[in-house]
Amino acid sequence: MVFTLFLAACGSGKTGDSGTVAESIKAAISSVPGVAEVEARYNVNTGMGSTLSVRIQADAGTAILEPVMTESLMAFAGATREIKELNPRMGISFQVTDVGQENTINPTAVGLPQRPTIPEIIDFANNGG
Repeated sequence: MVFTLFLAACGSGKTGDSGTVAESIKAAISSVPGVAEVEARYNVNTGMGSTLSVRIQADAGTAILEPVMTESLMAFAGATREIKELNPRMGISFQVTDVGQENTINPTAVGLPQRPTIPEIIDFANNGG
């Protein structure tokens, strides 16, 4: 019974990716040159923390994905200035993939941790990427 109550409490938090957070991130990154598609997913689970993942598909034929990653991170940093709901301590899953290809990079390709925090991304953007 106690275990059931624990599971119910953990699962009763707010979740979703259709809110203004995900939409704001999508809008900011969609304007980056070389970006074909953006998927942003933001989940808040009461008692379990929050998660944010951003998956970007670069235009077909993009030979070098690092500039798309850099510009997308900079656009994300700009968008976070307007989004107050985000927990600055959460690590963010960020990926850039070429449309139709298997080549995928994460922020380590541009010198950031694999799951950077918002302050790390903002510092990166403030230093010109």
